[in-house]
Amino acid sequence: MEQRTVSSTSGRVTRHVAGLAAALALSAAACSSSVVTSGAAVGRVGEELSGHAQSVPRGGEVCALKDALAAQPGAAEKPVTESCSKQITNDQLWRRSMVVLGAYGETIDTIASGNGSETTGRLEAARTGIQGKDWIQVDGATEQAARDAAAQLVQQMSATGEKDDLEKAITDAAPHVKTLCDGLNGYLEEQARGLNEVHTELDKRRAARTDRRCTSVDGKTICVGDSASDRVVFAHAAGQLSVLELNHLEAQDAVTGFCTGHKKLEEAAKNGTLSSDETYAAVVDAVKASRRAHAIQSAAPETKSEPAPDTKPEKKPDAKPPSNPPAVSQK
Repeated sequence: MEQRTVSSTSGRVTRHVAGLAAALALSAAACSSSVVTSGAAVGRVGEELSGHAQSVPRGGEVCALKDALAAQPGAAEKPVTESCSKQITNDQLWRRSMVVLGAYGETIDTIASGNGSETTGRLEAARTGIQGKDWIQVDGATEQAARDAAAQLVQQMSATGEKDDLEKAITDAAPHVKTLCDGLNGYLEEQARGLNEVHTELDKRRAARTDRRCTSVDGKTICVGDSASDRVVFAHAAGQLSVLELNHLEAQDAVTGFCTGHKKLEEAAKNGTLSSDETYAAVVDAVKASRRAHAIQSAAPETKSEPAPDTKPEKKPDAKPPSNPPAVSQK
């Protein structure tokens, strides 16, 4: 009797364990099948943009550098905050726009991973610091459209209700993402080009060595040329300009990768193929194509080398046989 009781109890435990294992296996399969890898991938690429926003764009600095190179000796100059105020404001707009795209990337990463809920996106939206449509005052149609798009994307993330529908989230965000992507790509490219122009002009002046410091003493003009310290300053400026240009180009690549990847998601959402392997492969290819190995071109002025003198070896005359060959002695 005791043996039968132990045996029956052991059987029930075995069946319970087997049932629990099966339930866990089904649960794991359900969780893995709910992950949309293409959406999670684009989300992770978007999160990268927040890091780039710490260093670019630098339109205000580009404006100040160009003003410095164009300044005339003795002429009155405006404060940088006045002459470059528009660029300084635009920097704030586009830097914050990158933060918004990064927050949106975190949001769709959460939804695509199967963890979407009513609270998804609310913290990410709060961290952008944008509250309301008029969060910054900007001029220009492109800038105003970007301001509105950023505000609407933040509003979408902070809205209440279930947020587990990845297809709906991507479709609703598509027009706002496109507006921010188009504006960001153009602005980052403009600043990278401006930094390259400043670098080129600065290097030309360094090579020409025509800049002089002049003053008047007792009616006489005294001028001094550049010193070793001046040349060190030139070298430091050239290095900083190269780094800034590279930062803008890399940020532009990151923006392009996210934007083209998001475009692939929009097409897949329309066709109902978000979970397909082909969509994930298309996203990976889009991101890969956006990353370039940038080599900052040397801004050194072109110098024409003098043609090398003709150093062809002189042609020696052919040796002529003697007119009177030596007589052969006969014995």
